[in-house]
Amino acid sequence: MFLKISTLLLLSTLFCNPCAFAAKQQTNPPEDYTKALDSYEKGDNATALMLWFPLADKGHADSQYSLGMMYLEEKGPRKDPAEAANWLRRAAEQNQIQAQSMLGRMYLKGVGVKQDFREAAEWLLKAARNGDAEAQYVIGKMYHHGDGVSYQPAKAAYWYDQAAKQNHAFAQTALALMFLHGDGIQINVLKAAEMLEQAANKGNTSAQLNLAKLYRDGSPEVPQDYKKALGLFLKAAESNDPEALDNLGNFYKNGLGTSQDFNRAFNNYKKAADQDYTDAQYNLGIMYVNGFGVARSYEKGVEYFEIAAKKKHGDAMMDLAVAYYTGKGIAPDYRMAYAWLHVSATHGTKDAFKTKTTLYEKMSAEDKKQAVVMATELESKYGPYAR
Repeated sequence: MFLKISTLLLLSTLFCNPCAFAAKQQTNPPEDYTKALDSYEKGDNATALMLWFPLADKGHADSQYSLGMMYLEEKGPRKDPAEAANWLRRAAEQNQIQAQSMLGRMYLKGVGVKQDFREAAEWLLKAARNGDAEAQYVIGKMYHHGDGVSYQPAKAAYWYDQAAKQNHAFAQTALALMFLHGDGIQINVLKAAEMLEQAANKGNTSAQLNLAKLYRDGSPEVPQDYKKALGLFLKAAESNDPEALDNLGNFYKNGLGTSQDFNRAFNNYKKAADQDYTDAQYNLGIMYVNGFGVARSYEKGVEYFEIAAKKKHGDAMMDLAVAYYTGKGIAPDYRMAYAWLHVSATHGTKDAFKTKTTLYEKMSAEDKKQAVVMATELESKYGPYAR
């Protein structure tokens, strides 16, 4: 499965340098504005504020934007999101593009204003049409998820493409995933790989991870290449991404694209498991039970199996059932083994149903009754339809 861009990433660039783009707005800005910008870049916020405020009060849009951002980032006299929104709105109403974009994102998150998706969409569309890449990306996400606007994947793809053409890494990644899934556009694996590579080269973790998966799994369009996949997983893991760390564990454990190294596998699984990543918790259990890269401990392995099982990991459920059956790492209990096998089978785990049936035939009549009750209870908590 390929990653979807988290909704939180929409807001990851909510706060940015207040002056990074302001100078673009006017070819001949007032002298005091330029002095203020120079002061700000030198860290002299007091002088910048003193120079920007009268210009903003007289209606200079770039100064209004810069002043609003100072209030938003607590680089002015105080952090005041509501005051920031006031100045940003005044600039946005004068068609100051960055102010329109920022105001839209503030409405989207409810910063300094009451959260309002429709208002957010209105301002973001204005900024997007004026060429702001971040606004194009965010409005694309809104169309993609139907937040404040109707769900229209084709429009989402259009706006992602507009931002991608401006080298917006998140937009390139989002559009690539649409090409992979045929989500609103025709499937094009080669185009997806090309866009993922562009974003990956900019350091985008999601792009690195998804491109690594393409090379890991292979396809007619993108031949399998474990070495390339490993390199990309390593890059993604630099940001401590748990899925990348878990995949690194798999590569080192199985010697894919590199020599087998159980110690490295264990360490990567542990880093991901410590972030509550379910697959890594299960894999860590496997390492403990087998003594791969760590001293063998059935008890520790079963502990991780149980953590993952209670998060609806089918294989972990089955291995936990085996532990109950064999009594390794936990007190033996055929009834509990049957119950976990039953729930594992509901998740479609290979051989779980067959093993459950075999175990059931070995149990006494009383144990069968109790096992069925226990299985029903576990399914209500950890079955595929349990909330």
